[in-house]
Amino acid sequence: MSTISEAETSKPLQQKKMQECNKCKAAGFPNQLIGFEKVGEDSTTGIIMWKLIDDNGVEHKHKFVQDLPIDKSPAATSFRRRRVVDVAAVTDVVELKKLLALGWEYKTSYPATIANIPHYIMVKRE
Repeated sequence: MSTISEAETSKPLQQKKMQECNKCKAAGFPNQLIGFEKVGEDSTTGIIMWKLIDDNGVEHKHKFVQDLPIDKSPAATSFRRRRVVDVAAVTDVVELKKLLALGWEYKTSYPATIANIPHYIMVKRE
């Protein structure tokens, strides 16, 4: 007498779709893979709430420049974004040289008038 047992086929493990975190990439930390995990749903609005998770299953924390350890050695390079505090359009080359000496950065130049007098665009960063 033979016994026949029916076995369920095992489902393959679902792999979570992972993608690169755009915020971390913009801050200079590429290849930070994240996925989304459904946390719940707001019963009044019907909006689904999601949680960012890393590839190992823990909650994802965005990386920023401030998270880097500050090393005062000249060999250590840290990239910091300096925001623009002032913009100046200068036509005089002498004034342009003064601004460069004060730490302003040259951005671009273009002929802005009918007489084609060049305007030099300078920015001051903080």
